[in-house]
Amino acid sequence: MNTEGIMKKKKILHTTTRLVLGGGVEKNIYYSIAGLKDEFEFHLSCGADYKDDLFIHHPEIKIIPCSHLVNKISFINDIKALWFYYKLIKKEKYDIVHTHETKASFITKLAAWLAGCPYIIYGLHGVTFNDPMSSFKRKFYILLEKSTIHCADLIISVGYNTIEAYHKKNIGKNIPYEIVRSGIDIEAYLSQAINDENERKKFRQSLGITENDIVIINVGRFSYSKAQRYSIRAFAGLKKKYVNLRLLLIGEGELLEECKTLCQNLGIDKESVVFLGYQQDVPKFLSVSDLFMFTSLREGLPRVIVEASLLQLPVVTFLVEGANEVLEHEKTGFIVEQGNIDALIYYAEQLILQPSLRVRFGKLANGHVIDHWDMRLMIRQLHEIYNRKIR
Repeated sequence: MNTEGIMKKKKILHTTTRLVLGGGVEKNIYYSIAGLKDEFEFHLSCGADYKDDLFIHHPEIKIIPCSHLVNKISFINDIKALWFYYKLIKKEKYDIVHTHETKASFITKLAAWLAGCPYIIYGLHGVTFNDPMSSFKRKFYILLEKSTIHCADLIISVGYNTIEAYHKKNIGKNIPYEIVRSGIDIEAYLSQAINDENERKKFRQSLGITENDIVIINVGRFSYSKAQRYSIRAFAGLKKKYVNLRLLLIGEGELLEECKTLCQNLGIDKESVVFLGYQQDVPKFLSVSDLFMFTSLREGLPRVIVEASLLQLPVVTFLVEGANEVLEHEKTGFIVEQGNIDALIYYAEQLILQPSLRVRFGKLANGHVIDHWDMRLMIRQLHEIYNRKIR
């Protein structure tokens, strides 16, 4: 067989701190690799927190765990992880290293730079230094970013708010960047929803929800930054006025038990709040709900707001990075100041009392996300980026 003239596939390494069930970053990486795997050779490396539910169906994608890559700062483990990735990148001779999440990006973009990788992409999914933390810790994170951002040849941000936050701190202002939305397989996503009214009623009944109940839903990992505690407190306030309210909480995480205890302390009865744990078929639950309440304190681009809008579910959310890129306050949804439970209650109440407003917001937000968050658009953009001439 004459192989002369056949172009060798570019070899690309994606890195991420965690590969967790249902994670937004995991979905972003999965759709990117699955959509382009015929044209590029992909490897994927993740840290010690590895609970995959997507790549398990693609054995042809090489997964490379690094036991030293952990989410928290650990000097010894971090040095070992840096050495691990330096050796890996030297050995495999990747054409491109595309990093994701703060910890993995910090370590692997530095390792790629030291190893002489031709092209390094910093995938920016959020603003870690905007997390609630001490002033010292925030300054430390900013210093780390400033000292290693030069390793990247390109920054790919999931939203404008995220890159603006970096530029505001004078981080990476001289590095080229592009906005690539974290795409969704819209057809597959919508196919998981319940569209038949009779089936919708049956599913609600299976959850202990009556036909006259108003269902509020929140989806996300139970963590300090996802801050379900604010949703629970707002629900407790609303429940005093509207007895027919129900709250569905989907997700796992380190603060799950703490949130359950909070419900008890606030006197919320067990029938009113349903902790559903991790669910693969989130659209099914969104499609039987009446409004989405999101109280996260940090995002890159809140993917779950996009997903709720795909199902025409109206949203009330804290002002978090990317929220105003998905919704327009009082026109396609409600965006309130972080931590302002009174405002959260007020705007949720508007949606509870006005079914027609729920319908209008849902339809308008839906049109916007379909135009901008289609997975195929993300894949086309990455295809163009990966095919650029590299040094």
